Amino acid sequence: MKPDFFQQIDRIRELPTLPVIVLKVNQMLQDVEITADQLSRVIETDQMMTAKILKLVNSSFYGFKSTISSISTAVIILGFNTVQHAVVSLSVMKSFALLKNLKRLNIRDFWNHSLAVAVISKYLADHSDKTLSSDCFTAGLLHDIGKLILAEYFTEYFEKIWLTAVENAISFVDAEKMENAVNHAEIGAYLAEKWLLPQPLVDAIRHHHSAFSSNHRAAAIISVADFLAINTRCPDSEGRAVLPEGLSDAPAFLQPHLQTLSEWYPRLQGEITSACQFFTEP
Repeated sequence: MKPDFFQQIDRIRELPTLPVIVLKVNQMLQDVEITADQLSRVIETDQMMTAKILKLVNSSFYGFKSTISSISTAVIILGFNTVQHAVVSLSVMKSFALLKNLKRLNIRDFWNHSLAVAVISKYLADHSDKTLSSDCFTAGLLHDIGKLILAEYFTEYFEKIWLTAVENAISFVDAEKMENAVNHAEIGAYLAEKWLLPQPLVDAIRHHHSAFSSNHRAAAIISVADFLAINTRCPDSEGRAVLPEGLSDAPAFLQPHLQTLSEWYPRLQGEITSACQFFTEP
């Protein structure tokens, strides 16, 4: 059934694609000798992206007294990783903006959750394995993107999975397992491959629901971030973030950060809110 399912995806003519700017930026940032001027020239070919990057660098988050009007200056101030996150995130969200059949999905809630997972994933990567930082932000943003494909182009199947989850009070992925068919993580990874995104990022999306028992560190980070975004209540009655149950099997390299959740998770909420405001506004 799975090969046939992916063949159906290949036949979707209006399947969202990423603009050339994303591929160029990702490719350029593989070169350690790339300069801010070179990256800026690529970004300036996209007016919407240029405006958004300038709006980001001039936001209250950075607090500069004078207005930054140069993309090259903005790239230097923000850093390559932040610029890459912004380019990929804005492009992906724009690519899916025209979907019409998301009857069971609130698209704003979907992106807010995805951005929360992206921000948490980046924090965990920054403090456990910095080499994964960029991939983890993007994978966090894209981890559930297969659900959008299902909801838009396979509406009956998505409806069946959704109802199974609701009626049995189980997660969406557990409902997919009950159907013993392709799941949204596999679909998301397949789409990421079609977009020519880096293989570590593709693997992180594919394995984010099996990360606790896998050897994929990026996928483990996405899985833990997803769990935290859904289950953490912040703050509790005493103003603390409480580690939710269910993470005892999380990989050892993440355990120190989970044990200090109450220290860093509340601070991260402001960053999550800012990311949601910036990326989801019209």
